Order: sequence, then structure tokens, then C-alpha cells
Amino acid sequence: MINRVLLLLFLLAGCADTMLVGFGADTNYLTFDHPNSEKAIADVRTRAERLCQQRKQVAIRTASVCSLTKCVTDYQCADEADVIRYGL
Repeated sequence: MINRVLLLLFLLAGCADTMLVGFGADTNYLTFDHPNSEKAIADVRTRAERLCQQRKQVAIRTASVCSLTKCVTDYQCADEADVIRYGL
């Protein structure tokens, strides 16, 4: 079921000019390739939060590198207790 959801998200992301580069059942890291705009950055954050929520975790932005037109942003899904404990 999760694989179908991820495939659908991947296909939709291609249409929306934002692509989820990596995420699977065996990892809690997400990498997004997206335009450098406030709207795209907010959309990526929302998508990361939604994907992590499916695992009952929270999304933590770990890195973001941008040029004038494109960005690559990484998120990690983490347990809320760990976020509180380690101040992530």
C-alpha cells in the first residue's frame, strides 16, 4: 500500500515541477528537487510532513541547497520523543 502511495506521489511530483528523489520503506530520509520559490519550499515542507505523518513521525529539515532557480532539500522523519529529547 505504501509503495503505491509513494509511486503516486512520485508521478504527481513530476507534474508539479517538484520531484521526490528518494524515500522508501527502509529509510526515513526524503530528498526533494524543486524550484527555488517560497511556494515550492512551502509545498515541499507540507509533503514531507504528510509523508512522515504516515509513519507517525515528524519531519525535520536536515539540509537545503539552492541556486537561483532550483533547490535540493532533505528531510528526515523522526520520532517526536527524539525531537524533544535531542532538540532537533
